[in-house]
Amino acid sequence: MHEIVTRVRRGMVATPWGDSGSLRERRLPPGPGRPREQVLANQRQRLFGAMVASVSKRGYIATTVNDLVEISGVSSRTFYDLFPDKKACFLATLEAMIEAAAAYALQTAGEELETTAPAGVPLPPVPTGLAGSWEQRARLGFDAFAEMIALQPAAARLAFVEAYPAGPEAIALVENAAAGFEWLARQMLEQSPERAGMPAEMVTAHVGAQQEIARTRLRRGEEAELPGLLDELWDLLLSYRPPPEPLRLAGRTPRFGPETIDAHDHAERALRAFAVVVAEEGYVDTTVEAVLKRAQMSATTFYAHFAGKDDAMLAAIDSACSQIVAAVLPAFRRAPDWPRGVRAGYGALCNFLASRPAMAQLIAVEIYAAGPVAIERRSQTLQPLEKLIGEGFQHEPTAPALATEAIAGATFTLIYKRLRSSGPSSLPNLAPLLTYITLSPFLGAEEACRVANDGGRGRPT
Repeated sequence: MHEIVTRVRRGMVATPWGDSGSLRERRLPPGPGRPREQVLANQRQRLFGAMVASVSKRGYIATTVNDLVEISGVSSRTFYDLFPDKKACFLATLEAMIEAAAAYALQTAGEELETTAPAGVPLPPVPTGLAGSWEQRARLGFDAFAEMIALQPAAARLAFVEAYPAGPEAIALVENAAAGFEWLARQMLEQSPERAGMPAEMVTAHVGAQQEIARTRLRRGEEAELPGLLDELWDLLLSYRPPPEPLRLAGRTPRFGPETIDAHDHAERALRAFAVVVAEEGYVDTTVEAVLKRAQMSATTFYAHFAGKDDAMLAAIDSACSQIVAAVLPAFRRAPDWPRGVRAGYGALCNFLASRPAMAQLIAVEIYAAGPVAIERRSQTLQPLEKLIGEGFQHEPTAPALATEAIAGATFTLIYKRLRSSGPSSLPNLAPLLTYITLSPFLGAEEACRVANDGGRGRPT
């Protein structure tokens, strides 16, 4: 770890294909009889390393082909022989990293390897000697995730942070990889008598919580903290059991009318129009001109309130999160006790997002394409909702301190997944599961399930 930090301080970026400053030196010496496949593989690997290094410093959007050529030492002509554009190179880099990570996860979990790592990608040493119990093997795979991030933070940042601005193809690669890790987690849990039958969405939530915690550390440059969080996060995950009885769907939800951009002032009207355009076009492809047309607003009026698209995004996040807090906290406070307050709060959250589909898409999905500053703004603005989780420590003071952050990560993950797979109308039925995930570490499975199923309307006993 110290060696990696030293290299970064000297201006070099550690990548799976070598330090950024050494990629040019990895060029194969010219000579007759060298197989063309070997030369092409060398050039691709140097470009992969250059992509990781450039994206780490500049971000995906600002990275250019010239940057990749300069770092790798591969000529522009050769680059375009290998890839049609920057995006294709990014996708190939991401795919190579995901294949290596999946191979390592399968190895550490003791499973039979069906794939091999791409040539040229060094894997950490595979631990041996702990292949006995499911818990030991699961813990090895769990630790491997943090170890890979600690060893290759620039590559992890490319996958967990910068893939979203790269578009749907990159997002699909990341989501397919997450689905693979969820599958592996389910196989492990099925070997535990106490955890067999864990609902698929709970496994998704646990994997998503781990990824959100990692994404936060990567975004803040604090990835070195991850190995120190493993024991606490592992204890939290082991505390969960499948619900003792099926979680009921939410009761009848209100009927929501069509979303409108009508608002009390020009700024809010612009932000509502902005959210609609982002939901339709995606954040990367959204333009100020499209927002002006949707809002039926002049550029002069728009720029009187916002410096540009990025500024409007941050303002939209502020507005959306403030409205979310205003919808959730009163429902939470009206409840007779903390557990039912959690259930009522999640009901209010899911209903509100279902009533504002464009806002939900912006705050839970497209925000990742807007970059680290936007995601950090969401975290700051939603801090008042931490009360929904924090009071649980009064019921169970020994619960892991990381529970608040992990539950928030699980919540973001499940809302994101529901929006992507089933749309905003499916969100109200997510409230019981979110309640169960939040209450279980503090109250246990039985009580958490009972409260999740009573809809938050019961009186204290």
